[in-house]
Amino acid sequence: MVHEQLAPASARRASPAHHFRPDVEGLRAIAIVAVVAYHVGIPYVSGGFVGVDVFFVISGFLITGLLVKEATLTGHIDLPRFWARRARRLLPAATLVLAITALVSWWVIPRLDHANVGWDVVTSAVYVSNVRFAAQATDYLASDAAPSPVLHFWSLGVEEQFYVVWPLLLLGLLLASKRIGRVGISRTNMGIALSVLGVSSFIFSLWLTTKVEPWAFFSMPTRGWEFALGGLLAVAAPVLATSSTRWKIPLGWAGAVVLVASIFLINADMPYPGFAAIFPVVGTAAIIAAGDSGSRRHGSPRAGMRTVADPLSAWPMRAVGRLSYSWYLWHWPFLVLAASALGPLALWFKLVLALLSFVCAAVTFRFLENPVRMNPALVADNTRSLKLGGALSLAAALTGIGLVLLPGGGALASTASAPTSADEQVGRPAAPTASQSSSPAVEPSQSPLAVVAQSWPQGPLTPDPQNARGDLPITYSDGCHLAHAETRSPTCAFGAVGSKTRIVLIGDSHAAQWFPTLEKMAKAQHWELVSDTKSGCPAPDVTIFNRSLKRGYTECDQWRQNTLAAIIAKHPALVVAAGTRTESLVDRSTGQLIDPSKAGSQWQAGWTRTLKVLSEAGIPVAVLRDTPWPGKDMASCVAQNTDNPSSCDVTRAALDKPMYDVGMTRGINGAHGVDLTDVICDVSTCPATHGKYLVYRDTNHLTATFAKALEPYLAKSLVPLVTSR
Repeated sequence: MVHEQLAPASARRASPAHHFRPDVEGLRAIAIVAVVAYHVGIPYVSGGFVGVDVFFVISGFLITGLLVKEATLTGHIDLPRFWARRARRLLPAATLVLAITALVSWWVIPRLDHANVGWDVVTSAVYVSNVRFAAQATDYLASDAAPSPVLHFWSLGVEEQFYVVWPLLLLGLLLASKRIGRVGISRTNMGIALSVLGVSSFIFSLWLTTKVEPWAFFSMPTRGWEFALGGLLAVAAPVLATSSTRWKIPLGWAGAVVLVASIFLINADMPYPGFAAIFPVVGTAAIIAAGDSGSRRHGSPRAGMRTVADPLSAWPMRAVGRLSYSWYLWHWPFLVLAASALGPLALWFKLVLALLSFVCAAVTFRFLENPVRMNPALVADNTRSLKLGGALSLAAALTGIGLVLLPGGGALASTASAPTSADEQVGRPAAPTASQSSSPAVEPSQSPLAVVAQSWPQGPLTPDPQNARGDLPITYSDGCHLAHAETRSPTCAFGAVGSKTRIVLIGDSHAAQWFPTLEKMAKAQHWELVSDTKSGCPAPDVTIFNRSLKRGYTECDQWRQNTLAAIIAKHPALVVAAGTRTESLVDRSTGQLIDPSKAGSQWQAGWTRTLKVLSEAGIPVAVLRDTPWPGKDMASCVAQNTDNPSSCDVTRAALDKPMYDVGMTRGINGAHGVDLTDVICDVSTCPATHGKYLVYRDTNHLTATFAKALEPYLAKSLVPLVTSR
């Protein structure tokens, strides 16, 4: 999002490297309005995120133009000078936004998310947040997390990495030219180098988009072709400037149509960048190529609107484009932090926030960006500029570290650790010993609803809501719970390893949440427990549409096939299957999404196929009913209401939805449905806490601590299935 052409006229005349393009300044307005409209949620602007691709092409065009002209005219590239200009231009506003975002986050972001947001700020300050966000996008544990208030810094990370890599590559070409006796480097050679890099990057982008879409989306190597195409336009600038406007008129308007169509027709469910990115990138390149004419170099408009450059060069477009960098920085924190403080926002309110962020952008541009960028002392001393840049990056990073280390503020200042309710005064039956743990405190003749609410131990809330995110089964840290790319589980045996009685746990993260329960049971019953779980991969034989990968989850299908074969070979005494239902299923014959109205029957058919495979092998299966989804982040709610956690309770009203059905076991020999909802929930509510236990670690997963406490109740259903064999 470099703004080189924004230098004053005197500076442009003094430096032959500048070629002012008012239409390119106006093109930035299209890009930033598209991005903001998409984030606000303007109807039909489903592809507004392609505005970032527009910025990438513009940056490639402008930066390459500067470097090429310097290399061809002087025979060298002054890297310190180049990076000093980048530091003066980009870092002051970025540091201000990061610092204020970190400060406001300390007050409005739930305290248990402070560390994550703090590290987001740190990585944004040093321009590697794109790597962090790519890793988070493929991390199932982070899939339910609220969006980071600095998520938009990923694109700035990509640009900064380009600013480091591309000048170094050009310098390498320059040195190579000098070795063969040439002074400087020809535009032809630069064009060849850019073409090779661009084609390589594009091929890599296509390949990685089909494999791990988030890494393709956030990575500089997969976005390099967009910068390269802009760079090729800069290399060809002398030819473009003298070309006839006859072909530029249709080319420019065609590019505008393609770009605008991309903003409205591309959507977030499409694999991206991939082939889809061709349209906004090529559309942008066409607009830039068509607008390169001598009459517009200093912004002198033609009469009428013959070319697309005319409306883009109008002063309102240029005014918005001039503020695009600051507006990009400010708009996202406004939206995310307001939503964190106030809850879901109405469209009109998000529009107001976008306008307020535009005002902040104007103030930042007027009183911070321009004064620093044009400061005579900094302009005259590259070392001083680079030192300032380093100090600003360090300051921004320290604000993030402060968010990680300092206690939470605002509404989160309360640190009471135990619920204050009438339940604290209720006595509890003695807890079962390890050898008795398979016998729950509830008698078969009694309703669990009448007794369980009185049977939970009291004391300080555990886990502490501030640490709930990390209260995970051990399988997440020892490599036994697989990530997206893996298709074969390692040997993961627990409990009484080597016992002749073996049980196997299979499914997704909603199966993995039962691992602490089953591990405790296996130790008490002297069973061997084998854990076979994989992120986002349920037991039924269906192909899931993985929204992170933006495609059918084929790795899940392969893993399931491998795991079922291994289970049959081991022939355990019992398989425990669990998972969460989704309506996003893929038709294996066409590769297309199945109509959600038909997903239920496909889900049932998938369960039938999986259960019959095990039934025909003579292996009994217990299918655990999915745990209730509260519909909100329960750990965060309790963290903010430790004095009254019952305010976070949710009703049981949604539990009659088909997603909670275990009827798929009916009619299949050896298949059993197990339902612990009446233990997890009360008659009318699903509490956020049970006695001293925090029930959920996020929006839908049980804490490992609470799951372990459920062992007596699950054992009542599972032990008879094993001992009866």
